[in-house]
Amino acid sequence: MQNAQVLTIECLPGWQLVGKVDLEDFQQANGSVNTQIKGSDGARKLGFYSEAIRSYYDENDGVDTGQRHPLLRSMKRPYTTAEDYLQYVVKTQFPHAQSVRLKEVLTYDKLPAAMRQRADAYRDMLLRNFRQGLANSVMGSSFANILGAKADAAAIGCIIKLENGEELYHMATAFFFILDVRMPYGTMRTIDRRMWNVLELTTYTAADEKNLDLAGNEASRMKASIRVNPQYMQAIAAIQQAGIERINQNVRAGIIRNQQQAARISEQIRQNAAEISDIQMSMYESTSAMQDRVTQLHSEAIRGVNPYVSSDGTVVDVPIGSGTQVWSTSDASTILSSDSYFFNPNIGSTIEYQQMQLLH
Repeated sequence: MQNAQVLTIECLPGWQLVGKVDLEDFQQANGSVNTQIKGSDGARKLGFYSEAIRSYYDENDGVDTGQRHPLLRSMKRPYTTAEDYLQYVVKTQFPHAQSVRLKEVLTYDKLPAAMRQRADAYRDMLLRNFRQGLANSVMGSSFANILGAKADAAAIGCIIKLENGEELYHMATAFFFILDVRMPYGTMRTIDRRMWNVLELTTYTAADEKNLDLAGNEASRMKASIRVNPQYMQAIAAIQQAGIERINQNVRAGIIRNQQQAARISEQIRQNAAEISDIQMSMYESTSAMQDRVTQLHSEAIRGVNPYVSSDGTVVDVPIGSGTQVWSTSDASTILSSDSYFFNPNIGSTIEYQQMQLLH
């Protein structure tokens, strides 16, 4: 596996990309293989970072501190939402910054429908595989209770003030899956365990707002070109099979409880990794619509406007704070607005106005 080609990506002119694989979760059978890509464009001071999937666990999971992921070791109870996680990630990316100012937040309910649907698809797939794993284990699903399972996603925009006083504009997005489960722990005891799966974490950076949109668009284009190397996936499968064989040997030696259980659990891990890979490939091929929508919302927030549409389809940007009741003439040449729910400019007027609708 040393220096193996994991994937290919088309590098746009001016960019320098570096990729690596984090096998820690995979080696501990706690998660999946995590691919990470970092890129920068020195001429325009653009940068981006992306990773596929990373798992975290509650402090009550019984795992020794030294075996937890480095990001988890210094935290008591890590995250409750995707927004919390993204804010923490940004601080770790700029540990020596003078300040990290949150400029905008798009939580799950405000994100484009395509991004929410992807979060829900991950939730359904991971929950289904966890239930199958319980059903196939010797302890059985009757010995464990799923207390809660939810999908989340977020996008945040920040202004980073560096040590030298220079300011950078920074955007971060991620999908988030949270699973709460109660399961046996020792004799006559149970333990509540919380698991976080962070998927498709992406951040990008620029020296100003205009170039931030450019960095996001170019990062999306490069991510959409990713192709996984089949030989690498075969090597991962071979490692998994070797792990199954080692478990089987331990079973025969009486160290592990049941050979069939070991094979089923290992097979479930393999299927889970394959399904995640399939969804990731699909997401890589269709990221432009989500990125365009996040960019549009970012642009509207920066410009301080809301888009309204007239009956003939004309879209007009109305300054935020002008009022929620917006009316226009048929050609949208005259716009009137008010915060009053009863506002109607047609009353007492010889000019006909039509009410406009908020576009999103």
